[in-house]
Amino acid sequence: MKKVFIISMLLIISICSIFLFLNKQEEQILIQDDTAFNSSSLAVYLENEDGEYESSSTIPLKDDGYVFSNAVCENDVEVKWNEEAWSIIAPNNVATFRCNLYFDKTSSATDIIEGLYPDNQDMLAYDDYENLRYIGADPNNFVYFNCNDYANPSNSTCELWRIIGIFSEDTHGISGQKLLKLVRSESLGNIDWDSANTNDWSTASLQTALNGDYLNRSGTYASTGIKNDTTRNMIETVTWKLGGTANYTSSSNGLASHWYRYERGTTVYSGRPTTWSGKVALMYPSDYGYATSGGSTTDRTTCLAAGLYNWNFSNYYSDCYNNDWLYDSNATQWTLTPNSYDSVGLFYVLSSGFVANASAGYSAWARPSLYLKSSVSITGGTGTSTDPYTLSL
Repeated sequence: MKKVFIISMLLIISICSIFLFLNKQEEQILIQDDTAFNSSSLAVYLENEDGEYESSSTIPLKDDGYVFSNAVCENDVEVKWNEEAWSIIAPNNVATFRCNLYFDKTSSATDIIEGLYPDNQDMLAYDDYENLRYIGADPNNFVYFNCNDYANPSNSTCELWRIIGIFSEDTHGISGQKLLKLVRSESLGNIDWDSANTNDWSTASLQTALNGDYLNRSGTYASTGIKNDTTRNMIETVTWKLGGTANYTSSSNGLASHWYRYERGTTVYSGRPTTWSGKVALMYPSDYGYATSGGSTTDRTTCLAAGLYNWNFSNYYSDCYNNDWLYDSNATQWTLTPNSYDSVGLFYVLSSGFVANASAGYSAWARPSLYLKSSVSITGGTGTSTDPYTLSL
């Protein structure tokens, strides 16, 4: 009898141990990346060029150009997709099940935006240097970025950013690549460009804040910084150009096309660097200038033939800044570009619409700007403020 009791107790302990083990695990199955899977329980289908699904013997890798679409399982089994881990997870309380996993083909973000150009020249235009830019008062260039969950983006889980355009290597230094450049839709607030009042971006307090606390969501930006590694991994480290000028007040030296050359040039105050390598910076004066579409009185060609310093000197040019989505009538905004005349001067966009000089110790709106890696894809949306583009790496 004692022997039977001992055996019974051991059996109960074993069953309890198994039960506790299964319940300790939140996942019954974890299939990640290209891991082989049991074809009797899972089937994988990849979207082809014709928009149809074809069977696959493997789950695509993260950089294979696919995005998870949905899972259809028997017996109402619900599985979860983990975008960051690129894995499928099933509950541990289901003994057997079968699911079909569907993955949609993606195109690079730059391919999609370039494909829009022929039929959307009212909001997309090439500049003088073959960079494609969004133009106009309010183009469809909104994108969900800095999201908690890129598989389920929304206004409550993401921030709204906007696409400045697609830029070649002479802007960012990545050989042979075109990169998408973004700017945060909202400012981080009125901030000194440099608390020590010097126009050296490599040491500026705003630069160290954006690429320190802001990028890592700590300190001052513990609640407003970049939220996770998924977002950080989307941001390319590029060579930001720090050239400047001291002459910019006329149509002979102050056009958007002139600013573009100044920014990428080597004219700086003595001892200042001409480039800086990093992730997060600010827009350029040329970004602001080229973003105009002009209006019914003053068209884009006329706006681009006027110096940015002069845009506010006549109502004739109000069409230029009022039809420029980077303009804000309620704020003065920092740019990245220094005035080469002295050690403190920088350029900003005033609320009255023109570009002028200020000291680095002055406070103005800081809107972070960055480049996305070429591997980032647009997975949905139409770019409107109510239906922003969605992203995947």
